Amino acid sequence: MTDAAPRPAPGLDRTTVGLGVLLGTLAAFTTWDQWAIWSTKDDYTFGYLVPLFAGYVVWDRWAESRPLLMGERGFVSGPSNPWVVRGAGLGAFGALLIFTFGTAGRIMYGTGPAPTVLMAGGLTTFALCLAFLSARGPDDTAPAATARWRLTGLVLFPASIWLISGPFLYLVDNRIKLELLSNVTELVSGFLRAADQTIRVSGNTIIFANGDAVGVADACSGIRSLSACVFAGAFLAALFLEGGPVGRLLRGAAMLVLSAGVALLLNIGRNTYLAFHALQHGSKSLDADLAGIPHGQPGFSALGTVHDLAGNVAMGLALLLLLCLLPLLNRLGRGERGPPPA
Repeated sequence: MTDAAPRPAPGLDRTTVGLGVLLGTLAAFTTWDQWAIWSTKDDYTFGYLVPLFAGYVVWDRWAESRPLLMGERGFVSGPSNPWVVRGAGLGAFGALLIFTFGTAGRIMYGTGPAPTVLMAGGLTTFALCLAFLSARGPDDTAPAATARWRLTGLVLFPASIWLISGPFLYLVDNRIKLELLSNVTELVSGFLRAADQTIRVSGNTIIFANGDAVGVADACSGIRSLSACVFAGAFLAALFLEGGPVGRLLRGAAMLVLSAGVALLLNIGRNTYLAFHALQHGSKSLDADLAGIPHGQPGFSALGTVHDLAGNVAMGLALLLLLCLLPLLNRLGRGERGPPPA
């Protein structure tokens, strides 16, 4: 007597598949909208990685997500409050309306902060509400509240990263930029005065005693790398931070704050170095390599201009620091482990 052939594993129900296709369509429209930002704003090309990284995190967490979508995992906790479930349903419907308004505005009026905020916010809210509603319980029972919240946590990064790659860039450019430029200028000029250099400041331009000048905007204020560091910190947190849902959320929030701090500190150092280099070699030396050879001339270094080299070194150090922060954050809040039992 031969054994029966094993049954194939059941797939997702049609409703879940259809909602997943709808979510992917919304993500495609959001990519189309934000593509204009990534392709026209200087040094924001990291945005092209957002769809790839979001998809990678979904794939990486699929082994955890699938049992929750299929009702293959049981939890001790009871079902969610019915009003919370209804609120999630209303949130998903409202998010679709907001996304539709944003898409209509984008088609009729072109790119701008308002359509981008509506589309990104609608996508994020819809994805989180959809994850909450899509959890299933074993044997068609009501899903446990823990299952709903765990599935929502698994899609938090792929859903929320669109807020960094679109609306956050507009916020940085339009609201934070001038304030950061002024603060960085004050700090760099303070370092120069501490080194007994005679300077004066006009706006965001530092004027040396010999009449030469360097603008903090020209030496890079760190605005763009701030966005890139926050994006990198969010991605690293999604992949490597450990702990339960609440612990990972708190560690992830700490990682975002630390990512912004790392970017700002390293860019203050970068601007200070560029200001002293311009003081010693002239402001035009920032557009040459370390040997003073202008760009495009024979013998020009493959490392690029002084300006670009300083930026690349700062970004490399920022990435190393973010990687070093991961094990520290994973240990945060965890007590000493006792010796294993004999």
